[in-house]
Amino acid sequence: MLEATLPPARSGRMRGLAAPDADTSGRRTLTGLADGTVPDPPAADTLALPPATSWLPGLITCETEFDASLTLTPGVVFGGWIACLVDHFAGLVMLSAIPDGSGFLTAGLSVAYHAPLVPGPVTVETVLTSCSTRRAVAEVRFVQDGRLACTGTVEQIIHRNGSNRA
Repeated sequence: MLEATLPPARSGRMRGLAAPDADTSGRRTLTGLADGTVPDPPAADTLALPPATSWLPGLITCETEFDASLTLTPGVVFGGWIACLVDHFAGLVMLSAIPDGSGFLTAGLSVAYHAPLVPGPVTVETVLTSCSTRRAVAEVRFVQDGRLACTGTVEQIIHRNGSNRA
């Protein structure tokens, strides 16, 4: 497992997180997904969800390539699929950060498209920007050809496992 701490500027707005060196089930899942010892969730294949290529507590990075099969408008990746990826990566960053005994559900999602994402290489970086014992916010950035093409923000409700209510 990779070990790190959140940047000092962000750590002041963070409560309810697992210790940076904690061996949590979420972190074990991320490690297992990366090394192939944990199977992808069923929706991963259906939705063509790319895996994280690296992670630290509170930070997920994905280096991937968008395929032409993901376009509706010729030459432009479908924006609804990008919104799905925003939610996906926000979930992965939560796995990297929350302690055992906690779960999360998406409470709100917003996406801003700054430039068309096109088939080809893309970097997705997700950062947990705030967290309390009940809510968290993750920011997702898509960079292609050196330009910021899309940003997403996801608010998560944190709950104790066994309850899907806030």
